Amino acid sequence: MIPNIPITGTYRHNLDSKNRIFIPAKHRDALGSPLVVFPSIRDRSLKVYSVEEWRAFTEKIETMVAKEREQVLRYYNENSDTLTPDAQGRIVLNQNLVDYAGLTGGAVIVGCGKYAEIWSVEEHEKLKASTNVDDIRAALERLGL
Repeated sequence: MIPNIPITGTYRHNLDSKNRIFIPAKHRDALGSPLVVFPSIRDRSLKVYSVEEWRAFTEKIETMVAKEREQVLRYYNENSDTLTPDAQGRIVLNQNLVDYAGLTGGAVIVGCGKYAEIWSVEEHEKLKASTNVDDIRAALERLGL
C-alpha cells in the first residue's frame, strides 16, 4: 500500500458470471492487499477498505458497550469478506455481497479518499441524481472550507 495516497476517481467495470470485478490499479495501489469488502449500512453500496482502515474502523467499535459491540461486530464480520485481487486485478465477490448491492452486470467503483465503494449502475445513477451541490457547499462552509 502507498501511504497517504487518496483513493479517487470513478470507474465502470462489469461483474462477470463468476462474480469477479476488476478493481482499478490506482485503487489497488492505494488500498493494498488483501481488501476488506462489506455492505454499507447507509445505502446499497459495498465499502472496500484496506486492512489498515478496517482495523481502524473496528477499533472504534471495540469501545462500545459489550452487547452493542458484539452485535455490530457480528453483523460486520459475518457480512464482510477479505479478498485478494488475482493477477488481473479482479476480486471475487460472494453472492451475499452481490445481492446486497444489486450488482447485475455493470458496476461503478468510486474512490472516497480512504476507501472505495462499489455500486450497481442503477443505484449510482440514483445517487448522482439526488446529490445536491448546495448541501455539499453548505456542509463545507460550516467547516470553513
